[in-house]
Amino acid sequence: MSILALTSNTLSSPAAAGQIEYTSPIFAATPIGTQRGIVPTQQYYRLNSDYVGSNVNTAQSIFGVGVTLSSSTVYEIEMVVAFNKSAGATSHTFSIGFGGTATVNNMMYEAVATSNATSYATSTASFLQTLQTAASQQIFGAVASATYFNMIVVKGTVSINAGGTFIPQYTLSAAPGGAYSTAAGSYIRINPLSASGAATNVGTWA
Repeated sequence: MSILALTSNTLSSPAAAGQIEYTSPIFAATPIGTQRGIVPTQQYYRLNSDYVGSNVNTAQSIFGVGVTLSSSTVYEIEMVVAFNKSAGATSHTFSIGFGGTATVNNMMYEAVATSNATSYATSTASFLQTLQTAASQQIFGAVASATYFNMIVVKGTVSINAGGTFIPQYTLSAAPGGAYSTAAGSYIRINPLSASGAATNVGTWA
């Protein structure tokens, strides 16, 4: 087995076409001129089958797993998740957030959501919400249908202070009488962008 191991070092200045470099926490490559860019190194999780949640009103994991993130690092996040339930008509709201032991310097993400009481295919109600916290935030309100389908797309960044686990979660304001399932095919990917504490600047920005 062959292993190529790069030692973290200061990026060259100026960048030159054809270079591949490593400065923790990123790999960088320069495809043309001095236009250096980040080489994505994504931690990725995708459900192969539905993940059944619990009929509770406390925070629960979207995927059943969390990811371990490093201290003093900025990450980019993308998450596409769908949820469904087929029983329970107790009215409740639906919120998402991020738990775990990692602490957050700052965060911003957009959540685009659709929902319908019949199927994913007929989802019509939609909205866009910009959030700046890892704490639980309401996405859907007053769900009182026994059957319910919703999809949420999340894109954003998070700056981690102390490293630790980072767990995508959802919280219902009341136990609806029937558990939600996270649908097969739902996924999350997260990749490092830079050290925290300053603006992320990779490329020819000036």
